[in-house]
Amino acid sequence: MDNDANSTRLGPLIPEKKPRIYLLVTKLAPELDEGRLQQIIEQCGEVQAFRRGRDADGKPLSFGFAQFGDPEAAWKASTCLSKRVLCGQEIKVLVEEHAEGLIQQWRRSQQAALRVSTDEELDWELERKAVSCKASIDAKVEEIFGAPEDGSGAGAVAQRSQELREREQQRITRLKKRKAWREQEFARELERIETAEKRLRKEEVDKDDSDRDKEQVELREKERKEAPNGITVSRAEDAPGSRAKTIVPADNRKLVDMVDTVQAEPRDAIFRMELNASFLRNEQILETKLRPWLERKVDLCMGGPQSDLVEYILRRVNGCCLPDSLISELTRYLDDNADPLVERMWRMLVFELMRGGFALTESAKKREGGQHPQ
Repeated sequence: MDNDANSTRLGPLIPEKKPRIYLLVTKLAPELDEGRLQQIIEQCGEVQAFRRGRDADGKPLSFGFAQFGDPEAAWKASTCLSKRVLCGQEIKVLVEEHAEGLIQQWRRSQQAALRVSTDEELDWELERKAVSCKASIDAKVEEIFGAPEDGSGAGAVAQRSQELREREQQRITRLKKRKAWREQEFARELERIETAEKRLRKEEVDKDDSDRDKEQVELREKERKEAPNGITVSRAEDAPGSRAKTIVPADNRKLVDMVDTVQAEPRDAIFRMELNASFLRNEQILETKLRPWLERKVDLCMGGPQSDLVEYILRRVNGCCLPDSLISELTRYLDDNADPLVERMWRMLVFELMRGGFALTESAKKREGGQHPQ
């Protein structure tokens, strides 16, 4: 009751007023009937009115006005009727400024209605609408005027469909090219970032090594000055696992000299020294010192733990591989870090051998003479 009363007081609902969109259709043939032309225009959508201009004697002029209430119908008429040949004359459709604004507003709304994200996809969807409308116009023209004598009207629909397929293929080709270009740009950017990260990582490793060596030298010098008579403090940081500060008799001061000797040896001399794998295994150097040292170094170089790579390096060292060969094998994993890693590892192992009684120069000579240290 209340709703009926409210409806009575408010009166009937006023329907939404449709816009008035006018198109000027020109270059009409004199013999083209107004009613038939309106039937053709109606294939684009609802036509509110169509009036053809006439002179003072009532003869039809070469233009007329079509009124639409739907922007889509007006768009179809402006797109699909222009350049259409009727009664031997190609007609032309002109859009006034106000109508053009309404059509463009409708076109923008279609991007959301059709759920497309790019202008190219929108053009494709609108092209499908246009092809369907042109097919309807072709059918109506053939119904009114009959098929053309040359038979061109018979395949009009098939021709429209073929054009649509060709345009779709072109669109797909453009999308593939654009996707390939984006993938190439992404790959180049990724390579640039990875290269920069590797460079920064290497710089950090080099800086850490330099700082550690400098601190070691300064600490040794300080401990030598501060140690009591007959006692010296030794640190062997190049040997992994020996981080604890120990006070040893002065006779073992030669360990410090060994570190200096190994560091002073040229790279070639260090690489020529043969590693006694049996000694390294028996003394548990590979497991207690080399393994934790490698885990830290590889973790720093690779940005995370790499247990498989550590195991591989340990097996190669245990197999008495040559350092240059190991560098070549590790380069694909560690890049520029492979060379300094192997060199520092070799110096560390040579230091351990010297601690075990293997003289550096004698071992190098035995290496050249094909003999093994006892």
